[in-house]
Amino acid sequence: MNSRSPAGVVVGVDGSAHAAAAADWAAREAARRDCPLHLVHAVNTGTVTLSPRTGPAVTDLILHDAEAVLEEALGKVRASHPALRLTGDVVPRDAAEAVLTAAEHAELAVVGTRGHGGFASLLLGSVSLRVAAHSACPVVVVRGTEHVGNHVLVAVRDERDAPALRFALRTAELTGLPVRALHTWSPVVADVGHMAPMVDELGEEARLHQQLLLRTCDPVREDFPDVAFEARQVGGGAAGTLVDASRQAALLVVSRRQPAAHFGLRLGGAVHAVLHHAYCPVAVVPLR
Repeated sequence: MNSRSPAGVVVGVDGSAHAAAAADWAAREAARRDCPLHLVHAVNTGTVTLSPRTGPAVTDLILHDAEAVLEEALGKVRASHPALRLTGDVVPRDAAEAVLTAAEHAELAVVGTRGHGGFASLLLGSVSLRVAAHSACPVVVVRGTEHVGNHVLVAVRDERDAPALRFALRTAELTGLPVRALHTWSPVVADVGHMAPMVDELGEEARLHQQLLLRTCDPVREDFPDVAFEARQVGGGAAGTLVDASRQAALLVVSRRQPAAHFGLRLGGAVHAVLHHAYCPVAVVPLR
């Protein structure tokens, strides 16, 4: 059993509707990229094998059922994408660790918003959150509901977001969609005793943010001359603005930056918010 996939797209499956949606999205993306697709189904047998009341036969039964889940997922992908290079593994370990290991050398990892485990009321499962937080390659979190958008939306804060912008442009190039880069900012209030900056100060700040946006986007855009591109900056909070803007997007691309020391996961507040509330699939691109 090989838990590491060849370079390509990796997707986690578990028999749930959310995982099926993720597998379908991953298959279409692998076909566009002309690369293999590797399906990973993880089953944690640790708690079973540690019990004195169970034996190897129970573990074998669990793994047999897991193989059936994987074969069903593989069959569905083969039926819709017969030309796709397709592999799959059942991995007896924690689901997030299984996907992360399989994706160590992948171009892209794909997960659903949630699987069978946990509480149904949660918007995002712990496995998806951990994969997005720790993957070495970009991760796309696919919502369980069908969503059709007309552009790729990418969040740009500063020059460090060039990898996310490049990922967005590459994806748009493959899909034939335009790219919209969105830079959000909040007015700087130098003196808390003042209610707000003056109008001319706001205008100057907006001009500086527009320069920052163009300085970030222009060098990357040169490598994708055939992709229609629009960049704009708006005042306001990043999380709410991005979630609202995702209503019409086919994909929202955000960067994963190193967090403050007291955060356990490598995700900022805005990334957490869009993973939970965006209307479209979300791609999280790690910054080196």
